[in-house]
Amino acid sequence: MLASEASGPAGGLRQKLREFEPRPVKRIDATTVLTAYLFLLLAVPSDRGIGPLGAAGSPSTLFALAMLLWWVWHHVRGIRVEQAPRLQIIRIALFVFIGMVLASYVNSSQLALPFVDSNGALMNLIKIAGFAGVVLVANDGLRDRERFLLLLKRVAWLGGVYALLGLVQFFTGLNFVDQIDIPGLSGAGTGGVDSRAGFIRPEATARHALEYASVLSATLPVALTLAIYRTGQKTVARWLPSALIGGAAILSVTRSALIGIAVAMLVLVPTWSPRVRKMALIAGLAGLGVLYVAVPGLAGTIMGMFSGPDSSIDSRTSSYPSIAGYLMVAPWLGRGLGTMTADYRIFDNQYIGLLIELGVLGVLAFIALVLISAACTIFRPWGTDRKIAALGPAIGAGILAAALLSAFFDSFHFPQAMGMLSLMLGLAGAHWNISQELAAAPLMAAAGPGEPPRLTKRRIRRLLFVVLRWWFAVLLILAAFIPAGLNVRAATGVYYTKFDVVFQAPPGATKDNALRTEASSTVHYAALVQRIYQDKHREADIRPVRAPLYGTGLHDAEAVYLPDAGGQWQTNFNKSQLSVEIVKSTPEAAEQRAAEISKEIAALAKEPQQAAGIWKSSQITTERVAQTIPVGYVDVRTKYALAVLLALALGTAFAGAMSLHKFVSWRRSPA
Repeated sequence: MLASEASGPAGGLRQKLREFEPRPVKRIDATTVLTAYLFLLLAVPSDRGIGPLGAAGSPSTLFALAMLLWWVWHHVRGIRVEQAPRLQIIRIALFVFIGMVLASYVNSSQLALPFVDSNGALMNLIKIAGFAGVVLVANDGLRDRERFLLLLKRVAWLGGVYALLGLVQFFTGLNFVDQIDIPGLSGAGTGGVDSRAGFIRPEATARHALEYASVLSATLPVALTLAIYRTGQKTVARWLPSALIGGAAILSVTRSALIGIAVAMLVLVPTWSPRVRKMALIAGLAGLGVLYVAVPGLAGTIMGMFSGPDSSIDSRTSSYPSIAGYLMVAPWLGRGLGTMTADYRIFDNQYIGLLIELGVLGVLAFIALVLISAACTIFRPWGTDRKIAALGPAIGAGILAAALLSAFFDSFHFPQAMGMLSLMLGLAGAHWNISQELAAAPLMAAAGPGEPPRLTKRRIRRLLFVVLRWWFAVLLILAAFIPAGLNVRAATGVYYTKFDVVFQAPPGATKDNALRTEASSTVHYAALVQRIYQDKHREADIRPVRAPLYGTGLHDAEAVYLPDAGGQWQTNFNKSQLSVEIVKSTPEAAEQRAAEISKEIAALAKEPQQAAGIWKSSQITTERVAQTIPVGYVDVRTKYALAVLLALALGTAFAGAMSLHKFVSWRRSPA
């Protein structure tokens, strides 16, 4: 009877109604969001972005910023309490690094910097917020083993497609990236292809070959490990991503790519079984043999890159003498992230840049973040399943390779290099959490299910309870920031002036026609006077290439130099004049020093000619371009500094109260 009713008209109607019932929508999780981020990072050309936002305007950076807001909303809304609380060491290291960036910004706001530098410091706060968003979402959002493995597979395959585009560029010599037109985004036109020793240097969608090499070095260890431990798939499908990435790295004709591969292999090979090592050696030799035959002359070019003189290395080392001068302005907290632009010096070394921009404490915090993340995966806890255990060294190798390559270029200025490093750091945190959960799974099952997610109001009440309970610690930490706030309020700007002293050919030689005398003769004499002046005053080697002198952060400085129309890579002295820049704390001091320097240059220009017995009518003379020297005031950004300092103080106080609460709870808990 029941069966007949179910199969009758009413049962059929109910069955049709069920077909129109809304199906449960799958929730968007961290794997989905991070996949979208990775696609934006690698598919959109690295030089494209929203123009007014500058370096922070790339789509991947803006998406990463939205990821940070999503992470904050998730944690305010509620969080599941684990049965066995674990120390989130990577997250702690990240917060320490962010704290150093904020402290450096406060320090930079007390310096009288040009607008482009102060704006760059602000934009870099947005970039670091996006950097943190990627790390935090990956660290806290990837808790399911299968979803974690799915994301790593996507990393490998997207890395393979990224490498394939570079290979197509290498063999065709065509730049397909410039043909991509994305509405709303402007490009600098710096992506595409370059050449070295007659070979095309592919870049895929990267801005530079070094950025391309950084992405390949970070993704290759993951692709290799998945190929080794992924069973049940055809051989071609398993090994295709790693073969594409490895081949593209070698054909990139870039030292950095080869160094990155070497570092990754040094980490991975000891973790492989003897059988895998033997197979890898045979496959590697076979691949190199194929490339040797298919691309004649490649082997000699690669060997030549590691031997003999190199102009790119010389250009880097030529700027090293100025490091100490810039560092002494703000040795501990630096001059602000993003303020050491090419207008000052080009070091092509992100660690030197961080040393100057974030100071000693900031660069140590970044190195600690990298090493801690790599150590948490390479020295993984035993007891996890085989595939998860093998992926730990792969992630750690990718982190170390990408971090090492940062020593060869300014990686923080390249979205793909910075974004891939942040993703690998987040994957290291996720691997740490998943490994711990798998190891503690039997204990968790015996202890029963954990507490349900805490709602927003309940969680906020708990946080307020912690702050009120440890109010004295909060007040002590806030009080420690009062001297810093007073220093910010007391910070003042500087007075700056710049003028030129022109060297003029003798009237007897020109006969009132300047075209009758070559400018090179007066340029050489101006350079001689400059050398005499510098030997007499012993100026520090801190003068910027193009930026104004006050941009160095000095409050009492001066510079006398022959203007260079070229730059760091190629000099071009074509003006017979000396430029003078003066930075002082008062306008009177700047005006007085300007008059003194003008008289001294005129005297130094006369002395060698008089000593040589040159007639006065045949002497090279000097003339200051502006009879009245304008002195301008460059202010500091006190309001910005106080706002960021307040945020840093509140965050530190809250973190201190939470840490103290957890420490006391841990001490009181039964063993």
